Amino acid sequence: TGPVLKPCGRLLALCDCNNFFVSCERLFRPDLEGRPVVVLSSNDGVIISRSNEVKALGIKMGEPYFKVRGFLERCGAAVFSSNFQLYEEVSARVMAALRRVTPSMEVYSVDEAFLELPPSADLSPLEWGKDVRSMLFRETGIPVSVGIAPAKTAAKLAADRAKKHPETGGAFALLPGEPWDDFLLDVPVEDVWGIGRRWSDFLRRRGISTAIRLRDARDDWVEKHLGVRGLRTKWELAGIRCFSVEEQEKPQKSIQSSRSFASPVRSRECLAEAVTEFAIVAGRRLRAQQ
Repeated sequence: TGPVLKPCGRLLALCDCNNFFVSCERLFRPDLEGRPVVVLSSNDGVIISRSNEVKALGIKMGEPYFKVRGFLERCGAAVFSSNFQLYEEVSARVMAALRRVTPSMEVYSVDEAFLELPPSADLSPLEWGKDVRSMLFRETGIPVSVGIAPAKTAAKLAADRAKKHPETGGAFALLPGEPWDDFLLDVPVEDVWGIGRRWSDFLRRRGISTAIRLRDARDDWVEKHLGVRGLRTKWELAGIRCFSVEEQEKPQKSIQSSRSFASPVRSRECLAEAVTEFAIVAGRRLRAQQ
């Protein structure tokens, strides 16, 4: 007999900044609201952030800029080189504002954070999420999507629904005791947090094409083929929290400093200059983590 698993009574939220790098650029260019906007990687190699208007044009994340440059110019798009110092400063403001409304928080990335809901949100968690969203926009100017659920994996899916469906008002909740089946039925298995390309291909070949089919698969089968992490992901789709909120930032296992070149580099001196610059940046990050 396995452990007796029960859905978690406490709720958490994922706050996810919408099109974060683009939103940062629009802070100083409000005239760009409603216009197509993209942000490019260092040296303007590929597209790393897109406004909703650009997404509607069918341009994918990671698209090489040279391939779509002419098309974007014809569409009147604004194009920005990345400004990571700006994005980190805005991120710090967003995270500082979020810390005031939660007893516990995990900064997951530069534009995402998991928050434990305070006891004051118990009566109306969805309204709490909408209030947090309004507060953040008022104080930082950054639009966010808020997903609320008992577990991280479910909260990720809820935030994705809030981001892609304007009728939600930017916040969506999967609450304990409520039916999740119709929601999970619409989620492709590859969209589940933690299910990468290899696992999703494996699952689809075996008829598990949606989140609900993964949730309802046998525990022993999932553990055998996807390991303990896959099993925990399956449990989280049932509202059973397996991944805790980690307040302490873990040191990175690896550090990378790299950029794509905007054009072919044939000069040894230019290449040496770039390698030196990135080695200095990587060294700085190493020393910051002792």
